[in-house]
Amino acid sequence: MLEINAELELKRAWDYAAPRRPSQCLPLVLGDMSAGGSGGLWETVCLGTEAFIYALAGHALLPLDAGNAVTLYDGEGQVVDPADYALDLAHDFQGQGTIATATFAADAREREPITARAQGLAGDGGALLSNPVDLAQRLLTQWAGAAAEDLEAGSWRRARVQAASLGFAAAGVVTRDTTLGDLLTGLLSNFLGSWWLDGQGRLKVFLDLGAGSLEEGELLCSLREGDLSSVTVSARWEEMVNLAKADYCYNFAQQEYQAAHDGLAGQDLRAQGLHGLAARTLELAWVRSEAVAAAVSARLVALLGRPGRVITCREGSLGNLPLEKGDPALISLSWLQDPQGRPLKNQIVRVLGLELDLDAGAMAYTLLDTGFYKTLARAAEGGNLADGSLQAGGDRDLADY
Repeated sequence: MLEINAELELKRAWDYAAPRRPSQCLPLVLGDMSAGGSGGLWETVCLGTEAFIYALAGHALLPLDAGNAVTLYDGEGQVVDPADYALDLAHDFQGQGTIATATFAADAREREPITARAQGLAGDGGALLSNPVDLAQRLLTQWAGAAAEDLEAGSWRRARVQAASLGFAAAGVVTRDTTLGDLLTGLLSNFLGSWWLDGQGRLKVFLDLGAGSLEEGELLCSLREGDLSSVTVSARWEEMVNLAKADYCYNFAQQEYQAAHDGLAGQDLRAQGLHGLAARTLELAWVRSEAVAAAVSARLVALLGRPGRVITCREGSLGNLPLEKGDPALISLSWLQDPQGRPLKNQIVRVLGLELDLDAGAMAYTLLDTGFYKTLARAAEGGNLADGSLQAGGDRDLADY
């Protein structure tokens, strides 16, 4: 079983024969770390004081012939002449495994700290890995030893497709040992994602808690009004965001953000007029481009621009016992309405929390209203008039489940 709280240990300079500073970690370089900001973005590690060898990463980088543009900078922030060093981006150095190195023709100590820009890991097809979900999966499988059965495949597939459709691209550098859980949280949260373990110990991942990435087969549980008691509804005012600014292009060497997005293009002016300004500034250490920062900011406003609705209830049966945290479900409450004034029938919710009471044969739920509902698809067989009174697939499904 995957140990999510285990330490992800990076290679250390002390594994090699003549390092400058033995305790330094060889970094993980992920995504396009040649883009955005200015100067060198992370510090290289001297592994050979006599051979003048510096590690750019503790693993192979995208090959030069695949378009990797590597740039080194000296301690004054000046670009180092490429004629002064030779690159080997897949170097089995001293038999300690493949790393990426730069070997200088002469002693480069006076130039330290030497920092770098480059593109990171390549995927199985040889192209740069940049989808945040792909990068998270690679961290789990290549560095944490996760097996396929440790990951809930459906949620990973949907999150990967959703990240691609939203134009999300991740890039960052890991420069010290950290727990796997903290690393996943840091990466995925930059793209409004989250993760948790299901009842079988498999890791599930979501890019948000909306319903946009659901498949029909996932809506297997329905919370019926007659089975529910102690129902309460509340608004999450403190989480509302109708203007999302963002700091991005983090420089890991200088430990500062080097670009900012004002969020104006994605703000919700109507929500600001109704509820007042609710602004937030995001820190996106895994984002390098203005377009991705804007996409994340706009997505956050789309999800949290209006107060989120949370429903708590108690179900007097164990009919929905298979439900777990993060799962979608349907709920029907005739006395509660959607923004259009229609009763909540087959509304799609996400399980935020649940508490089993075996003695009473009951379950208590905390549910997030996604704002979406189960729709009804009509067959194009001539039985429904195309007069505007019906929708082919957008009407609320009013059937009992």
